[in-house]
Amino acid sequence: MTTTMQVLKTETPNIKDRIDQFEGSIFLNVGKQIQRISLKSIEYIKGYGDYMKVKCKEKSHTVHITMKNLQKVLPSSDFYRVHKSYIIRLDKIDHLSSSHVQINDTHIPISRNNKQELLSLIPWVK
Repeated sequence: MTTTMQVLKTETPNIKDRIDQFEGSIFLNVGKQIQRISLKSIEYIKGYGDYMKVKCKEKSHTVHITMKNLQKVLPSSDFYRVHKSYIIRLDKIDHLSSSHVQINDTHIPISRNNKQELLSLIPWVK
């Protein structure tokens, strides 16, 4: 008599489901630690090659990840890439001009190609 062993396959939840599971947080490699960062605390992200500076309300974190990979895990309803080196959290915008976004005292450039789409994402009255 032979016995058949069944292997149950469980689908791994995608990153968006896991973010919901951890109440809107992501875990990133910060130095030699894995740091939990609340998405609501992120103001903007600035890219330096394969390193990102994640600027939060209280402090900044330097993370070894590409902009492309980080952009994949951020909810597109809350974050927008305004420039090749910057991703911003939309609800943190204080001012918007023809060439930059201001978040607190930081002026962040907007690429010409992304300005119209950015304007369509924010609630403004013409």
